[in-house]
Amino acid sequence: MTSSRFSERREGCDHAGWVLIAFVLAAVGCAELWKPLPVDPRGFLNLGIALTALGAAATFYRTVRRRENFSVMCIALAQVLLFSAFGEILSYLLSRNGGPLWDSTFTSWDKSLGFDWYSTIRWVDSRPLVAAPLTVAYASLIPQVVVLILTLGFGSRLKELRTFMLAAMICGTITILLSPLFPALNQFAYDHIVPAAFPRLNVADGYRELRDLQALRSGGISILRLRDLQGIIAFPSYHAGLAAITLWGFWKSGIKWIGWPGALLAMTTILSTPVDGGHYLVDVIAGLALAACSLALAKRAIFWRFGVRPIKASPFRRSREAFAP
Repeated sequence: MTSSRFSERREGCDHAGWVLIAFVLAAVGCAELWKPLPVDPRGFLNLGIALTALGAAATFYRTVRRRENFSVMCIALAQVLLFSAFGEILSYLLSRNGGPLWDSTFTSWDKSLGFDWYSTIRWVDSRPLVAAPLTVAYASLIPQVVVLILTLGFGSRLKELRTFMLAAMICGTITILLSPLFPALNQFAYDHIVPAAFPRLNVADGYRELRDLQALRSGGISILRLRDLQGIIAFPSYHAGLAAITLWGFWKSGIKWIGWPGALLAMTTILSTPVDGGHYLVDVIAGLALAACSLALAKRAIFWRFGVRPIKASPFRRSREAFAP
């Protein structure tokens, strides 16, 4: 068995991640064939440049100057860019066809759980030392993801890196596919709360998401531009799900001076989701449950190989590998 195949047996591979990205791209194609909505091709220029650079770096560190952790980091960053682009496009395409809004149902579910959303955000907004960290944490999720990829990569925690990446993409894909079944606004928009009512919270973003969702449902968007796309999914909360998976990644990083602060920031991000994100509590609970399922699946799926016939080792080779460190 070659060293690369032995590494895959211990640390997994990227096959499942690429297959999932291909699935999302195929879903975009099907949605476009069913109900076309043009995508501005100019938005792919910067994406193409970044992917070319990352692909060249991954190839260099895998074949010329063999540094497997650098190569896997480049692949992970490329997957982040690709999945983010195609996933956002797919979420917009599918959001055009949602049925009646579920906001009243989610509100009643929150009340049945004893959660008073309005009282909670009023309490947070009246305390600057509480509101400020929550606002910063909510806006920092993507930088957290990048820092975690670099931390796991430089720390040669490749199994954890691949698990994190695949779990994040599985969670995102399922969230996108579920979103048309449970279309909703957010608490800020549903309760008609103006930004001036809670100046320390990020109320305005909720209305920007509302404008996009309403325009999609009414046919008011004639072209999609990558730079303008944003999160428009309420249920399940991908923000909470991705933050939970990020928390797991920092916990598994093995570097205390990064892992502990990173895990604390990710936890704060989860707590900020109903506040700064205007999500319902049931959104967050569903996102956390989906994150747990995605992690459980990703831990197995990183060892799946597609389209490659396994190498049959000789009895002598198998016995030698049994005593390999």
